[in-house]
Amino acid sequence: MSYQTIILDMDGTLLNEFSSVSDRLKEYLIELRKSGKLIFIATGRTLNEVRDVIPHDLEVDGLVTANGMSVFIGQKQIVEHALPPILVKELVGKARNREIYYEVHPNEGTRFTLKQDKTYMCQHTMDPKPDTVEGNEWFSRRIAVKEQIVWQDQLNVQNISKLYFISKDMKLIQEWKIKLDNLKKQVAFTTISSTDHNVEVMVANVSKATGIQYLLDKFALCRDRIIAVGDGENDLPMFKLASYSVAMKNAPDFVKRQADDVTDYSYKEDGLYHFLKKIFK
Repeated sequence: MSYQTIILDMDGTLLNEFSSVSDRLKEYLIELRKSGKLIFIATGRTLNEVRDVIPHDLEVDGLVTANGMSVFIGQKQIVEHALPPILVKELVGKARNREIYYEVHPNEGTRFTLKQDKTYMCQHTMDPKPDTVEGNEWFSRRIAVKEQIVWQDQLNVQNISKLYFISKDMKLIQEWKIKLDNLKKQVAFTTISSTDHNVEVMVANVSKATGIQYLLDKFALCRDRIIAVGDGENDLPMFKLASYSVAMKNAPDFVKRQADDVTDYSYKEDGLYHFLKKIFK
């Protein structure tokens, strides 16, 4: 099969454990685009988070951010969703009561957290790191509290694309996920987890797949020539959409079982680069 479109997850796939793209992978993606392939990125990150880590000279044809909450072609935004303000206020309040690490991500601007929660938020990123916490996520959170989060005096609940929660305490985050599932019975929203220690909240019925579908429609692309690569639960909707789905070696077993193929190497070993070289040799 000659694949026309390549859809890539970021964390645990495109990015290494230091949240960066290797030079050889970047150059090969540029080469693939020059050969006529379309490159889409579908990520749980917001636009600002993508810009923080993607090399300035790595252009992509389409971008799905915040697990489908926003969709871009070039610099033009073609889709934007926002969480109900009352839901944002309620969930942040409940997370604060439990001292769960949280980030509020607006559609425009920088992620933020309330200033009065900074002490316990920073404690969530202090060593030692539990073995069950992914290294790239741990690294990203430490960078976030030091450099990227805006510590605000008041909670802005307007135009929020997603809420991100994480805890190094597995029991605490699992209890929080159960609480969120119960709240869904009262208010419609979507939750997705990319690792065992996190959960993100988004608008109901929105996913990477819904965002990708907008791109497919805009580019008039056929699904039977699409390959998608990812490593987490939030990648499963796009796996179903693509004609050929690939799980990273570092993906959980339940994700691998729902993919058509698995890479030979992990994200720490530049596994995406090796896989693409093998497929498009």
